[in-house]
Amino acid sequence: MTQLGIIMSAYGIVNFICYFPGGVLADKFSSKSLIIVSCVGTALAGFWFWTMPSFIWLVVIHGIFAITTVFTFWAAMVKSINRLGGPEEQGRLFGALEGGRGFIGTIAAFGSVFVFGLAADGIGGMKNAILYYSILLLVIAVLIAIFMEKDDPSQIVTDGEKKKNPFNMEDVVAVAKMPRVWLAGVLGICNYSALIFHGYITAYLSEAFGLSATVVANLSVIRTYFMMMVGAIVAGIISDKIGSRIKFIGYAFIGMAVFATAYVAIPAGPGAVPIIVANFVLYGLCLYSIKALYFATIDEVLVPKHLAGTASGIISLVTYAPEMFLYVVSGNMVDKYVGTATPLQGYINCFIAMAILSVIGFISAFVLVKLNNKAIEEANMA
Repeated sequence: MTQLGIIMSAYGIVNFICYFPGGVLADKFSSKSLIIVSCVGTALAGFWFWTMPSFIWLVVIHGIFAITTVFTFWAAMVKSINRLGGPEEQGRLFGALEGGRGFIGTIAAFGSVFVFGLAADGIGGMKNAILYYSILLLVIAVLIAIFMEKDDPSQIVTDGEKKKNPFNMEDVVAVAKMPRVWLAGVLGICNYSALIFHGYITAYLSEAFGLSATVVANLSVIRTYFMMMVGAIVAGIISDKIGSRIKFIGYAFIGMAVFATAYVAIPAGPGAVPIIVANFVLYGLCLYSIKALYFATIDEVLVPKHLAGTASGIISLVTYAPEMFLYVVSGNMVDKYVGTATPLQGYINCFIAMAILSVIGFISAFVLVKLNNKAIEEANMA
């Protein structure tokens, strides 16, 4: 387990390092080309992984995975979605992206389970799964090369005319100095941190309410895939209808705060199972609806489209920072009370943290709306 922790830490640290420069890279080079390079690079590293090299090389391979899934891919993917529509369509676009990721992820996961089961033992099954995903990435790279529209970051469209992209490091620095972009990242980190804490909910349902392993497993699938798809698509549609992705996020944070508090208030015991499951569903929908809209705020905070990659890099940097430490922190919070007179207190502390994060997220959304309105007024007066 220690070696696994080292491998995942290496992946997380390289991820964190790559978010911002990956955003700058996405503004400089074609998103299509970067995504193809990412798919092929990840597949090649996967083939190396398939050979089961020594531990030190596994650390290197996961470092490569971080580069090919973040540095050359993540911001390029965000920018490619952002450029598909105007500010009034960003909710639906990113909602469809997140919902699609959940749907395709489910199908791919079933495929990996199938090929895993073809092997005679666990190691063989894992090798089959690694090979399966590596081949799948090569197929996706070919499909992207054929069907994805070629973009040219050296040109931008202004008033219906193509003009030379005035990209330079001064623009990048200007985006990095925008408090609104960083505040959009704060919305992300509050939501993503709550998502990590919420990962313990299935164990809590089992221990506190006596749900069977089968029921808990089904609820876990619902949380991971169904809520992700439904929450994302509904969030995209509604946020565009009200005309502000940020306002919608603020409303959803209120829901998160209410239902996180309900987790604390609902008494443990079999008699409360229907109530806790209903709360589980409602909280999850609020949680995943916000997750779908992290990057739908880019246009709304007045970042030019040719610098959307840089903005997504900053938002990602802030949002996903907890990956480096919060899994350990939350795990320790739960483990601290195992074997004591109050074994559920660790879970309760996680729920309290979720409620506090939701309140901070709501306040951040409220402030961001005010800052945004002020920036729009200043732009109109200029």
